[in-house]
Parts: sequence; structure tokens; C-alpha cells
Amino acid sequence: MKTLEEQIKELRNSFPSLSAISTDSNNIFQSKYGPNGSGGKAQFNGVFVPGKIYSSEYLTKSKPSKINSYIDRSPIFLYLKTDKTQNGNVLYGLNLNVIPPDYRGMVILRIWNQFSNIINENEKTSGEQPIPDLYNSLKILLNGTGWQNSLTGFKPDFLRNVKIVDYPDWVRIPYISLTKIEGQTIPAIYNDYRSKLNP
Repeated sequence: MKTLEEQIKELRNSFPSLSAISTDSNNIFQSKYGPNGSGGKAQFNGVFVPGKIYSSEYLTKSKPSKINSYIDRSPIFLYLKTDKTQNGNVLYGLNLNVIPPDYRGMVILRIWNQFSNIINENEKTSGEQPIPDLYNSLKILLNGTGWQNSLTGFKPDFLRNVKIVDYPDWVRIPYISLTKIEGQTIPAIYNDYRSKLNP
């Protein structure tokens, strides 16, 4: 599989503008990974694999509050780990929808470049090899990207229509602009994200 840099170059050369890439990427993600989408090459079998990106509906009854200023009803997230708590399991991932597009691209590029051997092997064999100890690698690997601001805990019982995002579609994620976020607006979320970046 081509490097992500090569894929980015090809994608940009195929469209007249960034807005055209965004429109096309939104359409592809809606048709493949939306609630009624066909899904990607690999079908979700109920097991989340660290290092893979998933799309889903999040049907929690919770509402935005002072503690949680927004709720993403249709997250696209990089899965990290699941922890057991007194209130049940909590699935942790980086919610890519709430990362500003430029930093979103930076996060995906660093993950891809660091773990390209695993990604390429999984793509070639349709494998489920996880990225080992991914969560504990992020502090160094994603330094300066503000990744902590996108770290989100999901209750697995509320995740529906989970789909695995194909590796060749990762290149389009920075251009995705369709979201179902309740509460705080996307511009406000992005502004908050940038304000918390390390100086």
C-alpha cells in the first residue's frame, strides 16, 4: 500500500479544491460508514482492535451539560483501549470529529507512519493485528497535537451500527465535515481544542 503522504498527494491532485475533496469525502463516508451505509471491506465482529478507526452511532440518552458541553451522536474514533469501571466498561478512543482538520491530519499521519508495518500487514491479509500498547505510546508520538483534548470515553452498550473504516479511506478523514454533534458548535469545539494546545 502507498504511503499516506503519497495518498494525500494523489487525493489533492484529483480535485480542483479542498472543498471538493471535503464534499466527495463526506459522500463516501456517508454511503459507506453512515447509519445505513454498506460498510468497508472488513465487517465489525464485535471486537474493537487498538489502532483501527471506527464509525458508529452513539445512542446515549445523555444530554450536553456543563461537564460535557457536547455529545457526538456519530463519532469517528481511533480505538485505544477498554477499561472496567464500577459503572461498567468504558471504551476509550480519540474522537477524530472534534480535532481541527489540520491537527486531525497530523494525528493520522503520525499514527500511520509509526505503525505502517502493522497497517500494511492488516491491509494485505485483512488481519486484526492490534497496535501494541497504543494508548501509552501517544504521549510521545502525538506530542504537540493536543490529542488529549479528543480523548473520549464511550459506553459500548450505546454504540450502534459500528463499522471499521478501511485503511485507504483514512486519507479522507481530515476532510470530513459532516457531524452529528449536539450542544457546543464545531467552531467553538475547535477553538477550545486549539486554546488547550501546549505552548
